[in-house]
Amino acid sequence: MPNPVVAFFDVDGTLTYRDPVTGPTDAPRPRVVDAIRRFVGAGNVAAVCTGRSVLGITSLMASCPFAGAVTLDGTHVVYGKKVVYDRTIDRDVFARTVAEMHRIGMEALIEGTYGCALVYGDAEASDLRRAIPGAQTIEQYEAAGGRMDFGKIDFIDTSLAACRSSEFLMGSYHYMNVGGGYHELAIPGTSKGIGGRAFIDALPFRPSRVYAFGDSENDLAILDEADVAVVMGNAHDNVKEHADYVTDTAAEDGVVTALEHFGLI
Repeated sequence: MPNPVVAFFDVDGTLTYRDPVTGPTDAPRPRVVDAIRRFVGAGNVAAVCTGRSVLGITSLMASCPFAGAVTLDGTHVVYGKKVVYDRTIDRDVFARTVAEMHRIGMEALIEGTYGCALVYGDAEASDLRRAIPGAQTIEQYEAAGGRMDFGKIDFIDTSLAACRSSEFLMGSYHYMNVGGGYHELAIPGTSKGIGGRAFIDALPFRPSRVYAFGDSENDLAILDEADVAVVMGNAHDNVKEHADYVTDTAAEDGVVTALEHFGLI
């Protein structure tokens, strides 16, 4: 028998539908969940490959038989219960980052494996504060003893101009437009592709074939790393240029369409 196939699945805009009004959802629809279970039931290996932290995929990991996860754009990778790769923003760089964001009035969500916190200026006018009610500021988070190990920075359209105005931020991080009004700053030298390779290297076998499913710029590295790149129909054209196969949109359960197309379920 050939070795198992390995497939990496992005979350927002791939496994789940990102509603233009209400935003991302946490769980795939039943048809997608059933397809992942059938794929794994056939002896293959499925892994999440997302910009989210592990804190944002708890329900997803519980609903599907994923063997592990590449999270925070590849900076934290788990196979089974073992951490096989981990990178965090340098402490000095992070301190300068927060100071710079305050200086330019930029709002952002700082994500880590052990906690997330907000950087924002005017609390009353904060778009992120309204979007994430009850979230701590980075100062509150640190004062409460939160771990200051962060892997990625998220922000929305309203902070894009401020971010682009900062030579420090644009020079210290890798900027990506992930669609739907969302943007990311990632650690240079990290990517979903590097995280995916760490996951593959941790496997006790060599995959017979590697598939990757994605829809945005932060998926490009894992799409290029895979033997077969599957891009969602809702992806921008610059991402579709990297596709071996363009499937239906996430709203149309395109993951299921692709798995059926390749005879994987």
